[in-house]
Amino acid sequence: MKKLLTSFWLITIALSAVNVIAQESGKKKMQDDFEQYKKNREQDFQGFKQKREAELKKMQQEYQNYYNEMTGLKKYYTQKKDTVKAKVVEDIISFETNISTALGNSLKVTEEVKFEAKQNNQPYKIEPRTKFEQKKEVKQENNSKENVITPVISEQSNTEQATVSTVTPSLTPLPKSKAKITSPFGLRNHPTLGRPVKHNGIDFGSGRGAEIYAAGNGRVILSEFNNSFGNYILIEHSDGQSTAYAHLDKLAISKGDIVSKGQLIGYSGSTGRSTGPHLHYEVRTNGTPVNPKDYLLEYK
Repeated sequence: MKKLLTSFWLITIALSAVNVIAQESGKKKMQDDFEQYKKNREQDFQGFKQKREAELKKMQQEYQNYYNEMTGLKKYYTQKKDTVKAKVVEDIISFETNISTALGNSLKVTEEVKFEAKQNNQPYKIEPRTKFEQKKEVKQENNSKENVITPVISEQSNTEQATVSTVTPSLTPLPKSKAKITSPFGLRNHPTLGRPVKHNGIDFGSGRGAEIYAAGNGRVILSEFNNSFGNYILIEHSDGQSTAYAHLDKLAISKGDIVSKGQLIGYSGSTGRSTGPHLHYEVRTNGTPVNPKDYLLEYK
């Protein structure tokens, strides 16, 4: 009987030792797996970050090309003595200059763009040739996922779906019922100039008097009037993000105000050069316009 008990306890001790070893081994495996998971996630995030930075760098160059083109177009219309169109372009340049200066990224011409008249009296660019004259190519690029600046993705998201709490701005800046996009981001025929010009935001066919909300927390750094964009507001958010709201009928905030996401900042209208009441909405990263559609993640 004594031998039997001794054998029983020896077996129990041995099993306990095996169990402890197994637990330690399992714990180590879990730790190793977790470390590998973190390493993989970090690599995924760094890869995403590098891709996003490359995409933004490309869009920065496109924005610079756009600014160069606008200055060249102003010179063309001035030489042609088309004062109406020259003033239109001048007001566009003023809008871009004011926003860039307010954001600390003053624009300047980096390359002269020349225009001359076609036989049908419409301008075209002869030097240098950029993608803004290649309508088909630009349209394809605008539809390509490779050219979309994706909102910041949470490092902890296994599905790589944007987390609203990590994206600024994230709120659609007007009621859902008024948030139909009538003019997308990208190249379009300018209603006054009658030629392809890059549209740096999106237009919502909101009608007049729709409430306009701040798309994220921030500070109002511009609240003023432009002959082309009418009454407009520029809000600076965090991480180099900013939003602009144009053609407003009324402004409800002033330069220097601190605003919260969802706060009423104005009402839609048709001020400036507008074909009808709507909201022109822009999202910028470090001053460069990006596609706002990628940031319409929630509604008030």
